[in-house]
Amino acid sequence: MTDTVITVENLSKVYRLYADPVDRLKEALHPRRKKYHREFHALQDVSFSLCRGEALGVIGKNGSGKSTLLKIISGVLTASGGSCVVDGRVSALLELGAGFNLEMSGLENIYFSGALLGFSRAEMAARVDAVLEFADIGEFIHQPVKTYSSGMFVRLAFSVAIIVDPEILIIDEALSVGDVKFQQKCMARIKQFAATRTVIFVSHDTHAIVELCDRALWLDGGRVRMDGTPRFVSEKYLEYMYSADDTVKSPVDGGSAVQAAQFDPVDDSCRQFGDRRVEICGVQMRNAHGCQPIAYSGEWLELRLLLRARSAVSRPVCGFVLKDRLGRELLADNTLLMGEDMAPFNAGESRVVTFRFEQWLNLYPGEYCLGVAVADGDFDQQRQCHWIHDIMVVKCVAARLPGGLLSDLNTSVHYTKVD
Repeated sequence: MTDTVITVENLSKVYRLYADPVDRLKEALHPRRKKYHREFHALQDVSFSLCRGEALGVIGKNGSGKSTLLKIISGVLTASGGSCVVDGRVSALLELGAGFNLEMSGLENIYFSGALLGFSRAEMAARVDAVLEFADIGEFIHQPVKTYSSGMFVRLAFSVAIIVDPEILIIDEALSVGDVKFQQKCMARIKQFAATRTVIFVSHDTHAIVELCDRALWLDGGRVRMDGTPRFVSEKYLEYMYSADDTVKSPVDGGSAVQAAQFDPVDDSCRQFGDRRVEICGVQMRNAHGCQPIAYSGEWLELRLLLRARSAVSRPVCGFVLKDRLGRELLADNTLLMGEDMAPFNAGESRVVTFRFEQWLNLYPGEYCLGVAVADGDFDQQRQCHWIHDIMVVKCVAARLPGGLLSDLNTSVHYTKVD
């Protein structure tokens, strides 16, 4: 399908900010129209179009204009400039509480929300059972929604948004407050919906953007910084968020050390970023069969990284991530999560970090991409020294075919006859 359902051209939104509430009145009454406000540009010259059947992920740090954009598309806000043309019924799940009357019961809010979307009471009555089944909040449906937990609130809100069969579904980070089981249920429904309808999904979770969307829009300071494939845009966004700056420093020459240790040197074509205070100079994968990028399920495996510091780093953290061909992170860990404190790096020091797996997972047979990183920091704040995407392609050999992406080879089954 190629029908355009949303067209945004040079969209802008400007808010007037006043230091004191009375300044608004003073400005309105001033004979010479003196300005008492300053302007905040939430959106600036945003342009894109979206076709039927496309799922667009929108990412960006807080204050980048994501929610403002969705509110304009859904009709909650009006733009200060530019245009936004929407062709189709929109159902939006924005911040918690939007579109609900807190004094009404959950059941009454189903009809209330339907009325806001243009449905008659009879039309909503035909959908109530489906909403109740999907939301699964039991007898609480008859209680005022002001008594709901945030999880119950989002259950009801998402159920209404999806059951009214919109042509365009907009979700703004709201699913993050739901429990894991309901999140999985919602993600499955969004995937099903996106096959034939249009979805705009805002999230700080880049993994969800890669999983659900076929296109990503990165907003920064109210402007479109990047528009492209979810995986590429997400990687650039992570690079921006974790780097001290947007430049990649020239690499440290570790050639002789790499060759002596028989490490595979880093390919310059690999996507990478960081300040390079500590650099990953080489990578090696070892198993019982030798040094090779092959992982045999059930057998031991070592991932070894050759690191070299060109300046002192007090709190080094080293880690890895294994992704499938769709960019989904299947296995990831780092020394901080493992409770292994790495000794501080001195300038000029080289070190080999070895991650050892006594029994490799029984992953679905095929090729996977390995990413590695070294950082400086703790759980609250980290500064990336060197992050390398897809440094190595790893072939996984399964001991037996798993029922899903992976399985545990140590799982046993017993049969007991019952009279």
